[in-house]
Amino acid sequence: MSSNHRTPAGLAIHGPGPWRNRGPLKPAPSVRRWWARILDAVFVLFFTGVVIGIALALTAVNIISIDNATKVALISYPLMALVFGAFYGCTFSPGQALCGVVTLKHSGRRVGFWRGMTRYVAVAFFPITIVLSVWMFFDAPTMDLDPIDVYYRRPPQVG
Repeated sequence: MSSNHRTPAGLAIHGPGPWRNRGPLKPAPSVRRWWARILDAVFVLFFTGVVIGIALALTAVNIISIDNATKVALISYPLMALVFGAFYGCTFSPGQALCGVVTLKHSGRRVGFWRGMTRYVAVAFFPITIVLSVWMFFDAPTMDLDPIDVYYRRPPQVG
């Protein structure tokens, strides 16, 4: 047998689609998949807001500094994307649970921890990339501006 031989699972053994709970799974309609993704985005944003709100409340009562609250605010969105990506890859995400869908590989197995996390991080930062691209387009310098130079604050000491 060659080294790239795949053991038949899911489709080849049981017929049309992977089997779960003694029955074949049908492909989910795109409307349910999109609603699951939208609900997951709402969960990520909600829990990010909760973490930022807690950090700001702790800052208001002088338990943590504003610098630490800023650090929490900056790290909370990527952290929530990683957490929900882990749910997506290992079991199922809350949006998928509410919509009654599950994402599986072609073989019928779960997506996996690392693949789920990287997929969610890529999806989470795609809108930010678009916003930054539009921002750069409108904030781009024009040719009639003076060039920018960088200088030392103090002249270098000779000696």
